[in-house]
Amino acid sequence: MASGTTEERQALGLWTAGWLALFLLAGLLWLGDVSLQWPVLLVPAVWALVVLRPRRPSAGS
Repeated sequence: MASGTTEERQALGLWTAGWLALFLLAGLLWLGDVSLQWPVLLVPAVWALVVLRPRRPSAGS
């Protein structure tokens, strides 16, 4: 189980999704074709949505 508060875990998840989006976009602009390969940018968007989804309190907390 991950340690830290819910807010800390959400912040880390959003920080990671943001950097992933930045690196993917930089890679697409440098090596790829954005008009063809733009769906790869959905990965960090879905990651952020998963991080922000409402959660039920766990039984152990």
